[in-house]
Amino acid sequence: MKEKVFLSWAWVDQQVLTLAEIIRDSVSEFTYVTGIPRGGLIPGAYLSHNLGIKYIPYGDAKQLPINLRNQVLVVDDICDSGITLLEAAGFGFQTAALALRYSAPYIPEFYSEKITDDRWLVFPWEKADEKPIQNYLG
Repeated sequence: MKEKVFLSWAWVDQQVLTLAEIIRDSVSEFTYVTGIPRGGLIPGAYLSHNLGIKYIPYGDAKQLPINLRNQVLVVDDICDSGITLLEAAGFGFQTAALALRYSAPYIPEFYSEKITDDRWLVFPWEKADEKPIQNYLG
């Protein structure tokens, strides 16, 4: 089993602040922020507050007209397999993650920290013994 790294709320705070600064320095302008269920919900809401941009549920964002979707920032906690953020990009959204795994086949437009090893990151909102869940976007 991979070594687990238990991340702190202070780490999350720093990543959100870094991500917000990167986004502010970019040429992108967003009307909405949303988070990928489940891992992106807390970072998405936190980033929404930090940037002063309205938060909307991911399902609602997917119902927006195609021409407005590039104004939506979709946030996840980590881009690891890249599956969920790749799906979001396929809907026309811009993407962001607190952490990007070095081996991820998809790279979001914005991320705050690149993870250069294979340790299992456990975010503060997860249980210590939690199992990974994929394909829950339905």
